[in-house]
Amino acid sequence: MSNDFHDYVRRWHAAFPRLRDVRWEEGGWLSNAYCPDCRFCCGPQDSATPFPMPLLPSQYRPGLEEDFYLLDATTPCLDERGCKSCGPQGCRLPRPRRPVACGLFPVVLTQAGLFLYQCCPAALHLPLRDWLELGERIRDWLLTLAPSDRQRLCLPLAAETLAEKYICLHLPVALENA
Repeated sequence: MSNDFHDYVRRWHAAFPRLRDVRWEEGGWLSNAYCPDCRFCCGPQDSATPFPMPLLPSQYRPGLEEDFYLLDATTPCLDERGCKSCGPQGCRLPRPRRPVACGLFPVVLTQAGLFLYQCCPAALHLPLRDWLELGERIRDWLLTLAPSDRQRLCLPLAAETLAEKYICLHLPVALENA
């Protein structure tokens, strides 16, 4: 698929002609009914640069390499291979073992705050006002985490990447004392 935004719009509107449920669950997870049929983001990536998916320290365990391609001993990543845990029915891991980034996506946490990945079918189908409300709930949940955990979860996305592929939700997340 081309990286042209209009190609994504055409593809997702054809693949998903009806709205699907996207909602925040109190346990700290964005339930996105587009994901099981899309799997674009957890599939092979079009970049040789690995996309880090940090875990919380409470998620570290022996055997991470069985579930993830790893950037380092405790950081799963996506790359041209996609996600090691993505199977025919979607993710094979229970939610507590998945990276936090998976539970927030298509919203991502960066040093600059929360951003929405504009090419996700959910991002294209739901109005921005809904994403702003979801973003507030995500921010509130993130603020329940220790500042050091929030800092660890920040994705190191370049300003150019954010400008090109993401929509700023103008929701900063305090990272002080990290």
